[in-house]
Amino acid sequence: MTNRYAPARGWDDTLLRAALMFLIIAGALWLGGTVYRALIANELFIPGSLEFDPAIQPAQEQTLYQLIFASSIVVLVSYVITLISAIIVFWRIPLRVKEHGWLLMAAILVFMFVPVEMFTAYLDIHFFYLWDWTTDAMQSQGVQAFMDVQTELRKTISHRIGALAGLPVMAALCYITASVIVIWQPMRRKQSSDATPETEQK
Repeated sequence: MTNRYAPARGWDDTLLRAALMFLIIAGALWLGGTVYRALIANELFIPGSLEFDPAIQPAQEQTLYQLIFASSIVVLVSYVITLISAIIVFWRIPLRVKEHGWLLMAAILVFMFVPVEMFTAYLDIHFFYLWDWTTDAMQSQGVQAFMDVQTELRKTISHRIGALAGLPVMAALCYITASVIVIWQPMRRKQSSDATPETEQK
């Protein structure tokens, strides 16, 4: 017997569908924005090191900081949406973890790095405030305001890139691995792969 008053937990669940939609869109923006920001930040340094390129002019450096600022906003907002959507999907998805090991593997790879993302988000917000103050100061005081805080800006960016001894890079690789796991779905029991909540209850 089934409880007709129980909340829907099948694939036709509206909340699940909405969460999946936001997860895919926000996840693409988050991962894409992360790669884009890394490519921009790499232009500040000598290739293969964390030493700032002395050939970069102040105007070029300001442009790169502005691009990092804008892309970081996209990354932070999309990550929050991705995290909330992933929690909802994992909660509402009509699949048993015991029968779909890939789901648990992907969830572990994503959620285990939440503390890392929170710490790096703190560093990003610190950069936001510093760059926002710098742009306001440059409007009133000119380029000299940028030169006064250039050392602090560089220190903040270097600290952000080298944060936690490379854990953010490891996290990015795990996110990519989680995406591959979701696509190929290993550790899946074939006998229950075609079963649905409706058929199991008949």
